Amino acid sequence: MTKLEKQVALDEASGSLRCDSSLGVVAMPEGFALMLDPDRMFFYWLREDGTESAITWDKWAVYRGAKEAARDE
Repeated sequence: MTKLEKQVALDEASGSLRCDSSLGVVAMPEGFALMLDPDRMFFYWLREDGTESAITWDKWAVYRGAKEAARDE
């Protein structure tokens, strides 16, 4: 199990849902997952080190934020 998979499992245990596939043919940057919060209202990105983004209803804003964060690493 990769570090990202472990982080995703922790978030899923609290009710969040991984939804990378909702982006269609676009993929999240390596080491990032697109998550939907337990209320199923807001998206956020989760990085393999456990860092999370702010929540927003716009999954594309989350995707762009993950790309920006990946570039800054």
